[in-house]
Amino acid sequence: MKCKTRCSFQLSMILFCGLLLISCGEEHGNWTAVQQEDAYIYGVWHSNTLKRVELVMQEVYENITSMSPELATAQDIGHTNISPELLLPDDGEILDWVQSRSPSTYEGKTLYRDRAEAPDLFYAYGFQRQSEVEYQTPRFGSKPLILLEIFDMGTPENAFGIYNFHIYPQVKFEWVGSKAILSGGYLRFSKGKYFIQIEGYEFATGIREAMVLLAKNIAAQIKEPASESPMLTLLPSNKMSGSVKLFRSNWALRQIYNTLPVNVPELSDTAIGVSARYRDNPDLKNWMEAQIVFIIRFPDAAAAESAYTVYRDSVMEAALPLEVGTTGPILVNEPLTP
Repeated sequence: MKCKTRCSFQLSMILFCGLLLISCGEEHGNWTAVQQEDAYIYGVWHSNTLKRVELVMQEVYENITSMSPELATAQDIGHTNISPELLLPDDGEILDWVQSRSPSTYEGKTLYRDRAEAPDLFYAYGFQRQSEVEYQTPRFGSKPLILLEIFDMGTPENAFGIYNFHIYPQVKFEWVGSKAILSGGYLRFSKGKYFIQIEGYEFATGIREAMVLLAKNIAAQIKEPASESPMLTLLPSNKMSGSVKLFRSNWALRQIYNTLPVNVPELSDTAIGVSARYRDNPDLKNWMEAQIVFIIRFPDAAAAESAYTVYRDSVMEAALPLEVGTTGPILVNEPLTP
């Protein structure tokens, strides 16, 4: 079966290169490749060479076509279903730290209605409900020093997506019952359908230790094992550490990557995408210049085909230098970003 799919993909590439609008000999550039297979649209952004594009596209194609039916139909549903306010640690559970005020709760479209913070990112990942409270201790003057926020994001995939939005290569991790990131004054992690964000108002060892203890307390109450979206198994191996992303809208996708081509496949309301960066140049020094591999899953093959057709037409209307045939992926040599 693998030989058949590999040969089929290679034949598509050969046929494709025989129907070019520009020459396949233009090996180096800023290549985009996009293809549809069944309910998936997948591809590459910012690849330096066509050879690397072919290798990556073939690997993703084989991953999709050899995928088990169980993975294809898997529903990512959390088992713990506790209101966020019930996960907030009580006074004295974390050493001598106590809540400095009564917890507050947001739900629906009320998130951050009383502060100058934009909730758009949370809504893009399916926000349902949030509870928050500040903590203080007499050891640091009995003033609020830690803000704990617990978000019910509806599904584990949504929680994983907004958590991974904050991850980048070389970020520092802390194990709290799930992998948490420590960056700036924040500790963030996801487990089950919950995304947890803990902010320390000051930098001090005692405050950082309390943030970790709060995280461990909450993680212990959420019974799901730490896990990732099953879709990530479709991405090629050798991902750059800290580069995996999950997105549910084009708006979220462009918040993640600010150097994407003008034309990208349009996600439907029920589509979900994953992506990661890959080092295609051994001399690469800036991880933000690494190529991006993406996979978008639509509800069915018809929806994917429709989105692929719209994308193909938009690329052709833009009169970009591209290679397109009746088989094989769409290839575009994108203009370089200044």
